Amino acid sequence: MSLRSFGFGVLLMGLLTTTAAASVQQELDSAAKQGRIAFILVTGEGASGTDQTRDMVKQAMKQVKNSALVELDRSNPANADLVAKFRLAGAPVPLILVAARNGVLAGGLIAAQATVENLVAMVPSPKTGDILQVLQGGKAVLISVSRKGMATKSGAAVACAAACGQMKDRCSVVQIDMDDPAEAGFLSRLKVDRAATEPVTFVVNNQGQITGAYTGAPDVASLVQAANKKGGGCAPGACGPGSSTSCDPAKK
Repeated sequence: MSLRSFGFGVLLMGLLTTTAAASVQQELDSAAKQGRIAFILVTGEGASGTDQTRDMVKQAMKQVKNSALVELDRSNPANADLVAKFRLAGAPVPLILVAARNGVLAGGLIAAQATVENLVAMVPSPKTGDILQVLQGGKAVLISVSRKGMATKSGAAVACAAACGQMKDRCSVVQIDMDDPAEAGFLSRLKVDRAATEPVTFVVNNQGQITGAYTGAPDVASLVQAANKKGGGCAPGACGPGSSTSCDPAKK
């Protein structure tokens, strides 16, 4: 082999590696752009049961409309950035991650713990995806749950906007329609009374912990205080696998 042909081979391998990296990221970007749930199958050297895990994911996808399968080989140097981003270097593989329709990572399970049922259950609602996106940006979230016609709905909205205004760029509001069927499961986990006649506002600090809950039009100062508070329970889907936050009780 001449030096020229050897050099061409090295160049070709570099191009193939770059293409592979772009391919995985492009698949994830494409899924998010199309509003699709992405099941990310993470594999690597020494992984066993990959074919069975892939089949299980495909079974779960049959129950999740508008979903996609993206495979990520962590042993491929081309995927180093994604491995670092998702903290996959020491994780057991095969591993299944789930990305929300906005592309935010929502959870993950090792193959040995996964079933079709719990993979489907791990799929976040649209508003859960919005909440996760805010939290993963390091901000607190005010979750305002209401329905059309509630007398104090506008008061709750004004209070939330004012609280986030006082916190400047450290808070966002996510509004949820109490009658939205796509959010029924999430609202159930929040223990929202679907027959309520007044809006309810949940405060989630930037660690994904619920630090306050208010009925009607809340006091602005109370919202700000709760948003800056540490401790409380974990908002459903806001912490644990796939997030940068913890569900451990706050230390006193």
